[in-house]
Amino acid sequence: MASAVKPLLVLSPDRIHDELHRAATVAAYDAQDRRRTLRLILLCVSDYLVGLTAIGWSFHLTNADMGLMLFYAGVLRALGWPACRVILSRWLEENG
Repeated sequence: MASAVKPLLVLSPDRIHDELHRAATVAAYDAQDRRRTLRLILLCVSDYLVGLTAIGWSFHLTNADMGLMLFYAGVLRALGWPACRVILSRWLEENG
C-alpha cells in the first residue's frame, strides 16, 4: 500500500545548501560568543580577587593614610572595575 501523503515543504538543493550554511554560521558565532563571555567572566573574577587582596593588605599597613588609600583602591578595583569592564565590553561589541 503506497502512501498518498505529499511532503509539506519541498526545498530546492540551493535552498538546502543556504540553510545549512546559515546554520553553520550561527553555530560558529555562538561558539565565539561563549568564548568571549567566558573570557569576560574570568577577567571580572580576577579583578574582584585583586581588589579583595588589596583590601586585605590594607588592614596590615601601619600607616593609616596608606591603609585607607589602599582600602578605597581595593574597593574600587573589586566593585567598580568589573562593572566598567562589562559595560565597555558590551558597548564596544555593539559599536566597535
